[in-house]
Amino acid sequence: MELLRIAGVALLSLVVILTLRELRPALAPPTRAITVVLLLAAAISLYAPVVTRIEGLLNVSGADALAGPLLRALGIATICELTAIFCQDLGEQSIAEGVRLFGRLEILILSLPLLDKVLDIAKELLEF
Repeated sequence: MELLRIAGVALLSLVVILTLRELRPALAPPTRAITVVLLLAAAISLYAPVVTRIEGLLNVSGADALAGPLLRALGIATICELTAIFCQDLGEQSIAEGVRLFGRLEILILSLPLLDKVLDIAKELLEF
């Protein structure tokens, strides 16, 4: 039922933004930004139990070293995508693509230590 509340807030915000666009165009972008922040906060609170469960599963499986980078990468991707969508909505396609590129590079940098570990494991297996 949480999804219905979030959808309701999004639709209500949409009506307010469309009304503001007609009456006071300068207030529409800040209202849009507030809506995005509220939706991001709702998403974080909604996915907190999921993150906890994923951490637990990774700890049980012995892959707990992957939990931190995996969850950070998920957070980076979510924040970058929401920011890019917001930029696109304001007509700034090039800034949106820059944010997406930065997010990809950040995730790549985050994953380099994991790649080193995978290569070490492969090297050990080949030496057997």
